[in-house]
Amino acid sequence: MRKVANGSTRSVRPRTLRDDQRAELFHALARTLSAGLDAAQALNAIHDICDGALSTPLRRAAQAVGKGTAMLRALERNGLISPHEQPILAVAESNGALAQACDQLAQRYQRAATRWRQLKGKMWMPAALLVIAIILLPIPALFAGKLALNDYLLRTVSMLLLIAMLVRLLAMLIMHWRAHGTPGWLTRMARLLPIVGPMSHLHQRAAASERLALALRCGSPVDDTLKMMIRGEHNPLRKQAFAGVRTDLGAGAMLATALRDHHLLDATGFAIVSTGEGAGKLDDSLQRAAEVDHDTLDGRYGLIAQWLPVFVYACVASTVVVGLLG
Repeated sequence: MRKVANGSTRSVRPRTLRDDQRAELFHALARTLSAGLDAAQALNAIHDICDGALSTPLRRAAQAVGKGTAMLRALERNGLISPHEQPILAVAESNGALAQACDQLAQRYQRAATRWRQLKGKMWMPAALLVIAIILLPIPALFAGKLALNDYLLRTVSMLLLIAMLVRLLAMLIMHWRAHGTPGWLTRMARLLPIVGPMSHLHQRAAASERLALALRCGSPVDDTLKMMIRGEHNPLRKQAFAGVRTDLGAGAMLATALRDHHLLDATGFAIVSTGEGAGKLDDSLQRAAEVDHDTLDGRYGLIAQWLPVFVYACVASTVVVGLLG
């Protein structure tokens, strides 16, 4: 929570939390609220079971609730929920469905955390091999007297530190962009890349369907939901897409058609949502369309986890061979 010039408080930007930490937070919220605890009791209980990254902001949020601040406002002011989550959760709270909404968000983040954990688990061995190659590759030159010991140590340590810093920087940027929204220029660049572009679009499409489904299940009308999504969206391209969907609905279009026309549904998703819209089960059909996109993403991440280590092995092996022959 930050003080502004007039002495009032304002929200801070959402914290850079990992997916597993967000899943832990929303799981804990769902459990405590389902148990019938009030806001202050729920936050104090969550503070006792969540990890260190959540401890301080949760304590501050609990203190704010104790002074009369609404729970969702306190969580937002301490950066624990994002701008696009807060209004949807507020609708859920007003309709008595806050615990269910938190549980759905927890499942969403848990799935993303599992996906990344599996991918990282596949990369430990290639990373270890890369480190060994960096250490061993200059050794022939060292024993041949072509490389001084100080130069060998400096080159090896510098290379390892550079790789570690680049990996850490990339991880921090990904977490930052996921918490604060991806810049428009990055989205445009990602669309041009052969693998990253389609997967980025799948992520965005699945997230849009999930958010729509969640808001509708919590009792929010479609137009109000789209207005909330537009207000809470930092990415100008996605904001433009949501605004276009709302404009098309105002002109009489069906939601499935509007989503498809603005590239928020593919042909399969359109068939699912249009059928559900006609049957009066729009929220279920949107969630099903999101699950189809997630299944596709799981398959593609599985292929990356399978072939990326092979690519790293091949690069390391070829580098070692060239170094030894040279």
